[in-house]
Amino acid sequence: MKCLMKTTALLTLTILFCATAFAQDLGRSVGSTPYDKYFDRVFSTLSSLSSNQAPLDQVNEYMRTGRGFRYYMKTPYIPQTPQETEASRSGDCKAKSLWVAYKMDDRKVRFVVGRIKSVSNMSHAWLIWNGPSGWMVLDPTFYSKPLEMARLGPQEFTPLYSYTGSSKYAHAGGAPQKAESKYGDHG
Repeated sequence: MKCLMKTTALLTLTILFCATAFAQDLGRSVGSTPYDKYFDRVFSTLSSLSSNQAPLDQVNEYMRTGRGFRYYMKTPYIPQTPQETEASRSGDCKAKSLWVAYKMDDRKVRFVVGRIKSVSNMSHAWLIWNGPSGWMVLDPTFYSKPLEMARLGPQEFTPLYSYTGSSKYAHAGGAPQKAESKYGDHG
């Protein structure tokens, strides 16, 4: 009986570990992505971030503020600068996410392009952040608080590519796509 309980507990832990690992696809390092020619502002902003650990209460405040910005898409591929977003208090998913990253000033944040739902044919941008309690999704377009990645389902927030100040990653979330294929939001 004791052996069966240990085996069951070990099996449960293994399943939970695998489910968490699946939900936290951190990608594989790549030399380029289809979005590189559009993301100079992303790269320069992320490269300027320091090694501060952003406090969670401050991240919550940035998320609430960014969520409150009016939705406005200036160009489909090129995000506006964080300064433009702050001055206009408006932006699309790229702009809002980049603004939150800039305000956080934390190199443990990644800018992500993917699909908010895996069945969507529209791209969306958000952040992932290695915060105090593990990896979190920061999506100020739709949410005013961070979401724990480990609690998301496999059909939610499917990353295709992600970026730090010095690296680019391709994710298993979908087949590589051309940047020109229906870049939009919220599909």
